[in-house]
Amino acid sequence: MRFEEMNDVERERLVCAIDELRGAFSKRRQVGASEYAYISFLTVSQRRTLFMHAGLTEKEFNQPYWRINEESCYWRDALFRALRELFSLFEYAPTILTSVKPEQYLH
Repeated sequence: MRFEEMNDVERERLVCAIDELRGAFSKRRQVGASEYAYISFLTVSQRRTLFMHAGLTEKEFNQPYWRINEESCYWRDALFRALRELFSLFEYAPTILTSVKPEQYLH
């Protein structure tokens, strides 16, 4: 479904979710924090987004995230790669997001 085809409630939910992720994966939030520390600051829903973006399953998500400090953790590289991708994706995201259609501004 295209954004303009969504009803007002659906658009608002999508914009709010994107804005939450933009705030969570802002590079300036990471300054001075290790990857492990950064992941520990994420909310459960933000961490789930990271794991799903990494192509990991609920099995990996339900494991203690401190396992990423272990060299034997087979999913840590995928998780760190996904973290870098999300930082890059949201680096230039607009500061103001809106769900209002342009034609609604005129009313």
